[in-house]
Amino acid sequence: MRVGFLIDRWDPTRGGAERALATFAAWLAARGHEVLAFGLQGPPAGVDAPGTFVPVHAQGLTRGRRERRLARALVESAESMGCEVTVGLRHLERVDLYWPHGGSHAATLEALGKRPWGRHRAFLDLERRALADGGARRVVCVSELVRRELLDHYPSSAPRLVLVPNGLDLERFQVGARAAAREALATRTGAAPDEPILAFSGRNPKLKGLGLLLDALRLLQDRPWRCSVSGPRDAERWRRRIERRFGRPERFHVTPELDPLEVAAGADLCVLPSRRETCGLVVLEALACGTPVLVGEAVGAKEVLTSAEQGEVLPPRPRPAVLAARPRGSVDRPGEEEDRRPGRPPPGPWPRTPRAAAHLRGPGECGCSPTRWPRVGPSALFRS
Repeated sequence: MRVGFLIDRWDPTRGGAERALATFAAWLAARGHEVLAFGLQGPPAGVDAPGTFVPVHAQGLTRGRRERRLARALVESAESMGCEVTVGLRHLERVDLYWPHGGSHAATLEALGKRPWGRHRAFLDLERRALADGGARRVVCVSELVRRELLDHYPSSAPRLVLVPNGLDLERFQVGARAAAREALATRTGAAPDEPILAFSGRNPKLKGLGLLLDALRLLQDRPWRCSVSGPRDAERWRRRIERRFGRPERFHVTPELDPLEVAAGADLCVLPSRRETCGLVVLEALACGTPVLVGEAVGAKEVLTSAEQGEVLPPRPRPAVLAARPRGSVDRPGEEEDRRPGRPPPGPWPRTPRAAAHLRGPGECGCSPTRWPRVGPSALFRS
């Protein structure tokens, strides 16, 4: 059977979604199916990607118009090359198997507080056609979180939703890989044998909660630890930010690329306090290697945690409750005036909660007072 994968960039090293899709494509190819990948960009030089890549391009005066034309061009190209089944990761009008690894785009915009302008309006229209209007014959939900949010936004898609958690290469990600991976990661980070290594991985550090992790580690500077940060495209900017905040950048190793096995098996704790993460493939890989995890409530992979030995989920403080803790119109400093923009919380500093650091110290050391409120922002993830 000839299977066509429709995606923007056919590069398994780009992120968790691309890596998961490439693993699926390799599985199909190993069983005799012909795999074709259609997209804007193919794998970089030296990167091994399954199947044959077919470039597809679309033009338009605006980003939204280009996205709509690309959605049609990908499907038409796959059909013209005789693909019997199409698998789509990006936004499409129609496809046999839709794999929205990022979940509902409508839910993503809500979570990030963005308005549906420009290309986002095109994405929402394509999503509606695939889900509400039946353009997608089957829809893969990589977590229960994705299934729930698709049902909330597109109730008519219920009969076509299928819960299929991301798969892993268990021959590669296993407990037996820990010794070699730990040695390699310790060499990169400069960790001593008795220094725990924390691992954070994400292409979008701001969305994945790196700032929140840094807030926690600032409260633990008197403890031994090393931190590996992999994935950010703007790695140099994050290095400078860490140096400004800590003054000891040698405790961090920041790199845009790192072997996922080294992250999953080499660390003592995998941390992902993401604001929005429909699955969290790095979490599944860490657990397969026997590495405990610390994840936020917004991470879909939290569903696989069944014991304290595997890790902990940090529940967020509901934003409305946090805002309600301060009287409307309160002023923090003499001469400070209230920001009267509608829907915007009053300005002023919020006390930082030590709960993040307490979780990293260990169970039973979360001694923060319930009367202390976290500042508005990602640190609310660490409040229970």
